[in-house]
Amino acid sequence: MKQYQSTAEGLWFEIQPVQLTEEQKALLLSQRPEDREAQKALREQIKAQREVAVSKTVKDELNAFYESKKPVLKDGDTYQLIAVNMSGEQKSYRGIINCRVNGEHIQVRF
Repeated sequence: MKQYQSTAEGLWFEIQPVQLTEEQKALLLSQRPEDREAQKALREQIKAQREVAVSKTVKDELNAFYESKKPVLKDGDTYQLIAVNMSGEQKSYRGIINCRVNGEHIQVRF
C-alpha cells in the first residue's frame, strides 16, 4: 500500500521508507553541539529520500480524490490546508485531511 502526503494543494509526494544505518541513528540521537551541522545535513538527506514526487497521472487522481473529501465551503469562507495524509491505491484511499476553515482547525477522516 502506497502512502501519500500533501502540505500544499496540488503538490503530492509518495512517502518512502528510509533505512538508517547504526551510525546515522547514533548521529541523530547525539547531544553534542559539534554534531548539529551533520544532523541537519542528515535530516535533509532523509527528507529527500523519503519524499518522492508522483507522476502527473497519480497527481491528478490524488487531487480529484482530495477535492471530493475536503470540506464544502460557503461564500466568504476561508480555507487553509495544513496536511493531507493518505494511503491506498487506484482511487481507494484512507486517511485524514487537516485544515482550517475560517481559522478553526478541522479534521476530515476517510
